[in-house]
Amino acid sequence: MRVKVLENFSPYYNYGLVALTKGEEVSGGLALYLLQTASPVEPADEDARAWRPPGTVGAPEPEEPGSGELDIDATAADVLAWVGDNPERAAEALELELAKDRPRSTLVKQLEKTAADGDDS
Repeated sequence: MRVKVLENFSPYYNYGLVALTKGEEVSGGLALYLLQTASPVEPADEDARAWRPPGTVGAPEPEEPGSGELDIDATAADVLAWVGDNPERAAEALELELAKDRPRSTLVKQLEKTAADGDDS
């Protein structure tokens, strides 16, 4: 990752001041730091152009926990994150977990509870 310095300045980086001059190219961790801190620099390569602070237009949206497809062979925590408090997802995960040769008893209990919460409605 590389950036081009747009004005003379001295940021504090890696436990010290770094003197930068207008027109200088900076690479690596310092380049990323300058982008992250909105310093007066412009991207000088594709990696730097692709970088966007979280929440900005064009930045990839962080994936919501539990989004995507269910991987029933994932950890119990991942399965529960996918289920959340959704009774339909809990019933789907429960069905798949019970179809396994060795269902995880603790996971089954938690999925049964979440699935049953939907029956109370």
